[in-house]
Amino acid sequence: MSQKRLKSLLPTPEKILESRTLKLFAPHLADARLWQFNRHSLNKAVYIGVLSAFFPLPGQMLLALIGALIFRANVPMALGLTWITNPLTTLPVFYAGYYLGAKIMGEPMISLRVIGRMIADFSLWVLSNGANPFVTYRGTVSVAAFCLGLTILAVVSSIVCGLAFKAIWRYKTVSSWQKRQKKRQLKHSNKRPKI
Repeated sequence: MSQKRLKSLLPTPEKILESRTLKLFAPHLADARLWQFNRHSLNKAVYIGVLSAFFPLPGQMLLALIGALIFRANVPMALGLTWITNPLTTLPVFYAGYYLGAKIMGEPMISLRVIGRMIADFSLWVLSNGANPFVTYRGTVSVAAFCLGLTILAVVSSIVCGLAFKAIWRYKTVSSWQKRQKKRQLKHSNKRPKI
C-alpha cells in the first residue's frame, strides 16, 4: 500500500481534534513527529494501536493516543488501528480472549450469548446507569480468565502485526530500490555509443 493511500485511510489531525476527549490533548499534538509517515513512527503506532484495540473499555482511542504521545508514534495510525475491535469483531475477539484465559486457568467455558450480554451490560453500565456486570455475572464468569486471555491476545497480536508491518515495509522499500536501480542501469546502457 502506498503512503498516499495509507494517508487517505487514516484520520486527519482536524478530524482527530473534533473529539471532545481528544481536544484535551491538543497542546501535546503540536509535535510534528506525531504526524510523520516514516518507518519508525508508523511501526511504533502499529504496536500501540493493535495493543490498545484489545482494551475492553470504551477508552481504546484514549489509550492509543497516550501511547502515541509517550512513544512519539504516528497518531492517526495508532488511533485507526484501535478499530480492529469494532461492533462486528468485538464478540469473537472477546470470546477468544475468554476461551484462552479459561483454558489456561482451568475455568469452565461460557457461551457466546453470555459474552454478548456481558458486553451489552458493560456498555450500559459505563455509558449510562445499567447494572454493574462485575456484580451481575460474579460466579458465572471469571473476570481474571477474561483479562488474562485478552492480555495474551493483545500482546501476541501486537507483536505479530508490528513485525509483519516491519517486514512489509522493508520488502516494499527493497523492491522499490531494485526497480529504480534497474531503470538506471537500463537508461545507462541505452546511452552507451554503439560500436
